[in-house]
Amino acid sequence: MSTELPAPVPPTDDATCSPRDIALKSFFLGPQAENAEWLRQVINQVFESYVRWRREVYPDDGRAISQADRRSADFQERRRRFGRELLNLLGRFESEVPKYSPRYIGHMFSETSMPAMVGHVLTLLHNPNNISGESSRVGVRLESEAIGALAAMFAMAPEQARGHFTSGGTVANFEAMTRARSRLYRFLSRGARARACGTLPTLGLVEAAHLGWSVYDELGETCPEPDDDPGLRELMEGDLLAANPFMLAGQLERCFEEPYRGPVILVGEHKHYSWVKGVELLGLGREALWAVRLNEEGTLSLPHLEARLNQARAAGRPVLMVVSVAGTTELGAFDRVDQVQDLLDRRARELGEHIWHHVDAAYGGFFAANVCADQPDCVLNPGVCQALQAIHRANSVTLDPHKLGYVPYASGAFIAREQREYAAHQVDAPYLAFDEIADPGPQTIEGSRSAAGAVATWLTARTIGLDAQGYGRILRRTLQARARLEERLSATAHPVRLLPATSNLLAFCVAHPGESLSRVNARSEAIFERFGPGGPGDFFVSKTTLTLDAYGALLNRHLERWELERDVDRLTVIRLSVMNPFIDAREMTLELSQGFADALATFLDAHPR
Repeated sequence: MSTELPAPVPPTDDATCSPRDIALKSFFLGPQAENAEWLRQVINQVFESYVRWRREVYPDDGRAISQADRRSADFQERRRRFGRELLNLLGRFESEVPKYSPRYIGHMFSETSMPAMVGHVLTLLHNPNNISGESSRVGVRLESEAIGALAAMFAMAPEQARGHFTSGGTVANFEAMTRARSRLYRFLSRGARARACGTLPTLGLVEAAHLGWSVYDELGETCPEPDDDPGLRELMEGDLLAANPFMLAGQLERCFEEPYRGPVILVGEHKHYSWVKGVELLGLGREALWAVRLNEEGTLSLPHLEARLNQARAAGRPVLMVVSVAGTTELGAFDRVDQVQDLLDRRARELGEHIWHHVDAAYGGFFAANVCADQPDCVLNPGVCQALQAIHRANSVTLDPHKLGYVPYASGAFIAREQREYAAHQVDAPYLAFDEIADPGPQTIEGSRSAAGAVATWLTARTIGLDAQGYGRILRRTLQARARLEERLSATAHPVRLLPATSNLLAFCVAHPGESLSRVNARSEAIFERFGPGGPGDFFVSKTTLTLDAYGALLNRHLERWELERDVDRLTVIRLSVMNPFIDAREMTLELSQGFADALATFLDAHPR
């Protein structure tokens, strides 16, 4: 990888660091490992504590490895071999992508915080398995406390919210789907009983699927247990997850006297690929994933969402869930979670239609750390702030601490607002005695789960803080850095076309008036080749493709303003993830925003249209 870098550009006055920003530097190793000595001391403290613990737990057992063992030829040879392979491994990782550097503005990862790193390493040493308290006395408790801290960040009641850590947002989204399905099945089962016992003899299938907990509880007190038809008895007893799904469809049709074609999920065209995987894994099929169009901001269209809800109702298709996204993969945009919930609340009042609302906040969830709570330097628009402040009203949320939580991989989280909506499965293991309240094991898709992500998040929450002066301040700096980068790119002599940005993701292309989309896309591909993994390594970017089918409402006005010929149905853009807390730090000899703009301009100068 080339080490040639642009000439240093002195940082400007607007990049100065306040004392509070300087304090935040204590939480990161730093681009040049400036806090290395401190981190070395902390890691040594962790290791010494771990060694002392091992020696003090069973001190009378004696030592299994003697000095003679350690001096033996075979032992020494194994040590040398270990050392050689370790050097080999260290050398190989020197060619890893330098994600820690502010020069990396590619995908959704960046520097990791020192508290997260230390918490991760400490947990690796103890190696707890958070499937149950039997295999993780401390880890399970820390996970519960970390979930409580994240729930509080969203203004959920920590004593009511339940959740657990996952390997990432993909599995967390799967967790939401299984719980929405479980609740829908409970409602269907209770509705079937109410119809059969005559309490609600004309209740329809869709109405039953969306009963809501109040009606569900009321019917449980007024409807007798079924005692006749064995098939319908299975349907009415509630555990539909244990039923044969093919037979279940027939039983539902017999009970409600109407066709049952399965539920649907409503999600925007900007959806993460995990939703496609999810409907396949749950056996719903891709047909069950109903796309909702995007508006001119590239977020969920409320009118089309309501049209889809009406369409599903008319077609006799229960809605398993509605998905809002807080921080989209392509542009970092935020659906109006507040307005989506307002719509669902209105339909619940007027139609008795209670639909699960899930917020996929894998990327943008940490902006809820009071980033817009009475902060004069907040650069989020009011709509984004209102969306973030409404997440607590949704049924569940996905969050990825390994993104804007600056926690090592792999660390995702799923949180349900209410305890009764968290329980989704009725499983057991003969070799484990689960605590139904404390142990998440029976309710998680994954069996064995490391406690590392939970502990790393716990320690960052306790040190950095999930509030305006902790994570909020870090993320405000990334928003300011993104705005500065927009200014530098706009000031070049080339037609850099910036798409509207609402978070710390920035997308752009370079387009001359009169050019075709295919020519613009080819230039974006060339820019990515220059600044991608195969480039010289001075800066790293990513790219994404926006189709006109999905993003037409957003792109049309820009393409017209840019005077581009539409010869293809997509626009390829360069995507910058401005996540690093040290980008444009005052003490650095290079203002990286200007440095990237200059490097881009140099490349474009060498590749004229």
